[in-house]
Amino acid sequence: MSDPESLESLESLESLDGRETRASLRLGWSLLFVGALGGVLLETLHGFKAAPYLDDHLTRLLLTLSHAHAVGLALVVLAHAAVGAPLLTRRWPGHALRISAVLVPLGFALGAIAHPEGDPNVAILLVPLGAVFLLAGLGGITRAAFRA
Repeated sequence: MSDPESLESLESLESLDGRETRASLRLGWSLLFVGALGGVLLETLHGFKAAPYLDDHLTRLLLTLSHAHAVGLALVVLAHAAVGAPLLTRRWPGHALRISAVLVPLGFALGAIAHPEGDPNVAILLVPLGAVFLLAGLGGITRAAFRA
């Protein structure tokens, strides 16, 4: 016979905060892995004195920004999974955080590829778009925290 408490916990996994928590945990840990892997790759390129990386200051800067933002935003998404998701009554703040966590590092990384002299390519426009999503998500979570 099933324990009533375990049935309640199964139902709670399907609730809004359960879905939000799982989505944030999946993306947060995946992005943290990719960001750390990117950092190791950048250190390897630096260690082997790879000319395409070292000789292009803008590429080096954009890839470093991509790595740093991937790791930082992964930690924000994981914090949302730990404490933010249960506060929410709507899904959009969590979606906005996760979208920003992908767009910002991706914009920096893609902006470093085949860029014109002195400027990142057009993919850098993903960064301010991601920043808007980040501010919207953080604002929604902050609002929910004050209402809790």
